[in-house]
Amino acid sequence: MMRTALALLLLVGALVLTACGSSNKSAQTTSLPTVLPTATTPDEWAKRVVNTLLRPLNRDLQVVNGFNDPNVLVYIANQNPTTLRIIKNRLGDLSKCSDKLVTIGPPPQSRKPLRRVNTQLEKACATYVQLAPQLQKATLYISSGRTDVIARGRKILRDARPLNNTAAEQFAAAIKSAQVLPEFRRAGLQPSV
Repeated sequence: MMRTALALLLLVGALVLTACGSSNKSAQTTSLPTVLPTATTPDEWAKRVVNTLLRPLNRDLQVVNGFNDPNVLVYIANQNPTTLRIIKNRLGDLSKCSDKLVTIGPPPQSRKPLRRVNTQLEKACATYVQLAPQLQKATLYISSGRTDVIARGRKILRDARPLNNTAAEQFAAAIKSAQVLPEFRRAGLQPSV
């Protein structure tokens, strides 16, 4: 009896230590965004925006738009592992939109139009950061396999539409402002057709 109690006590102690260790480990893996030195030229800043923010964000927004496709919703409901992995990765990236702007840093003060683009991107990113967890929650619910929970997931998607539309308008305004600037054209941003 004494040995059993001692073994049980050691097991509980080990579990507590394991739990503490794992929570510390997860806290250590949460990292702050990298902060690059201030861009010295408008071209350098525009290139950072295009490569660090816009190109990855384009892939994220393809996934966001996929929530409007009934076929994608069927894949989610059927727990398609590839679909769920892509959604998780892209929405995880979308949730770091504002962090990417911190990494890029502010534009050089010499070009006022760049500041307008930066302000518009800050607004769009702040909205996308709010949207990403809603879409993640909707994905979790829709892939649950339970009819009552799936209905809640679809409601979350419907309720997220105004936020999604706001983010899309803010992002479109930033892109429109950036496309007319020569720095962004040299960085590879193509005009919309």
